[in-house]
Amino acid sequence: MAHILLGVSGSIAAYKVPFIIRALQKAHHTVSVVLTRAAQEFVTPLTLQTLARGKVITDLWGTDGRGDQPGEWTQHIALAKQADVFLIAPATAHTIAKLAQGLCDDLLSAIFLATRKPVLIAPAMEGHMYRHPTVQQNLQRLRRLPWVTIIEPGYGFLASGERDVGRLASLKRILLAVERALNPPLLKGKKVLITLGATREPWDAVRFLSNRSTGRMGLALAEAAYTLGADKVHLLAAHTEVAFPKGLFEITYALTAKEMLESFQSIYQQYDWLIFAAAVSDYTFSETLRAKYKKSSEPLTLTLIPAPDILAWAGQHRLPHQRLIGFALEAVGEEAVAYEKLHRKGADWLAFNEISPSTGMESPTNALTLLSRWGHRQVIPLAPKPHVAKEMLKFIAYETPATS
Repeated sequence: MAHILLGVSGSIAAYKVPFIIRALQKAHHTVSVVLTRAAQEFVTPLTLQTLARGKVITDLWGTDGRGDQPGEWTQHIALAKQADVFLIAPATAHTIAKLAQGLCDDLLSAIFLATRKPVLIAPAMEGHMYRHPTVQQNLQRLRRLPWVTIIEPGYGFLASGERDVGRLASLKRILLAVERALNPPLLKGKKVLITLGATREPWDAVRFLSNRSTGRMGLALAEAAYTLGADKVHLLAAHTEVAFPKGLFEITYALTAKEMLESFQSIYQQYDWLIFAAAVSDYTFSETLRAKYKKSSEPLTLTLIPAPDILAWAGQHRLPHQRLIGFALEAVGEEAVAYEKLHRKGADWLAFNEISPSTGMESPTNALTLLSRWGHRQVIPLAPKPHVAKEMLKFIAYETPATS
């Protein structure tokens, strides 16, 4: 659990601040709020005091006490020391200009100058304002500070009614940025490629062979890689039932086993970690019909042939620096089958999970046994998939030998 100091400036996007507070609290963080004078025109201190349990400060000019607590004359120093992350959302063009120039005439800007903790700045304004050269210069100046991260705005409907860039980043983007600031950068300098979802092998114009994978575990791995500091996360996505955070990952769609292999072959050399979380069909049809097959009363026999094995291909063509991480969904008690698969396919790590109502496909939870070619065996107990994914990648990052 961390303490998040949330700075709010005078944008219409301030109406989203209650949702940000609640989401941070659901992630087990405590939240204090600093409101600028302009922000109080859009959201009241009373509203945020209720949500943040009274931890809302608006005035720089406290004069009582020793100055080591919020509300006292050097509260900007105390607040800067107490925070694990200083999140400024929304950040207006005016606030960004003050921060970039080192101006200090309110509590928010004073805390900014006083802290060297991670600072996350989420701009929100009209598109033509955001693109203005002065705003971009100010943002660039802030990016040069090693403890500052800009959470890029999204594209969508703005207060003017126009569709443009400048919309406050999504709640998911903001939460992931906070988690990235709080977690050790174990994957800093690494580029990660992840396959996810269920491939669909077409039989005719409307029917296909597939499985129950939702892509939830693959997305959890992508988000975990991002929060652990990966420089880039690229998704090779088959059919999924999850929503991807906009603008955070590079996404290439590959709906069949053949398409996924071809896409993988074209880009895999650019990446350091290759994670195979997709449920790729083991078989495909020997022939695909262009039209819809007409139903009849006669029995129907279909011929299936083996589909491409992407993990096995990667094991044969990997580069020396690359790490291959696969999955094996098997029946209860078949860890030996997963261990054989690890070595047969040339993977470095294999995540074995059992087929059960609470693990594997369609379930929001999972439990894994991590196996490695160096002899590791690590059990990750049943938990929500985001937690399992992060623990999995942390263990692999810590335990993978530097050279092998």
